Amino acid sequence: MLPSANMASEDLSRLKVLVVDDHSNTVRLISDVLRAGGVGHVVTAQDGQRAREVMRLTYPDIIFTDSKMPVMDGLELTRSIRRAAVTPDPKVPNPEIPIIMVTGDRSERDVEIARLAGVNEFVIKPFTPAGLLSRIQLVVKKPRPFIISETYVGPDRRRRAELTYSGPMRRMSDPEEVADMVERRATRETISVELEAMRRLIQARGGADRATLQMTYRVMQHTRFRAKQVRDEMIARASESLLSYVDLMGGPERCEVSVVEVHFDAIAQILGASESDAAASQAVIAQLESVVRLKTAGRRRAA
Repeated sequence: MLPSANMASEDLSRLKVLVVDDHSNTVRLISDVLRAGGVGHVVTAQDGQRAREVMRLTYPDIIFTDSKMPVMDGLELTRSIRRAAVTPDPKVPNPEIPIIMVTGDRSERDVEIARLAGVNEFVIKPFTPAGLLSRIQLVVKKPRPFIISETYVGPDRRRRAELTYSGPMRRMSDPEEVADMVERRATRETISVELEAMRRLIQARGGADRATLQMTYRVMQHTRFRAKQVRDEMIARASESLLSYVDLMGGPERCEVSVVEVHFDAIAQILGASESDAAASQAVIAQLESVVRLKTAGRRRAA
């Protein structure tokens, strides 16, 4: 579940998060996601060395750091922070600070290297608001014991890091059985929170741009995946409608923002409706599919 579902807004508003990345667009995107999610104070740095200076001056509560950066990368930054638990460092006020690695590396070797350095959690690129905010939930609500030994300094590594997307329910390969009502409702709650986080992000950035449209596409992929897991046909069809629209238009950056907003509103209507009122949800889906046919008619004829 996302922080906004389980963490009080005042808890998030008190947090100070340091974002470290050498790409200004990524820094802005992560910062916007965090602020839109309710984080009260976000500070930034372009590399590990500058991050250490920012830490000395601002005393952050959590760090999001890219894995690969010039001057000092995320791994070396993490090692320098954890070393301060043994050898005090004036630039590291809290050697136990939660560190979340933002990375495109998925191999077991890369993960193990990062864990040995003392990383708490991972966010895999390309990320979504849920991917970032859920890691705050983990490090704040489920902190790991901090270990200081001759061979390792950092958070307890015994809990396996989940790198791939993991929906809350069953895998698609599991037997086709009817998902129980509690499971479906929990999934709908998660989807609702994620869509609200996406809305807030778009609003915080002053409207949809290339980055947020691409992120919306990934959020819809996750939404469809979750809905199919719990046999939620209406939500699956609504998310599939937007994904089909994006594909027919030739990519997220070629989509009309108004069509994206119509899909967000439709999914919100379905989530707010009684599951027993299938007719109302069917009508919403029919409207969506009509909008997509209208907006993609020219491209269909050209194809």
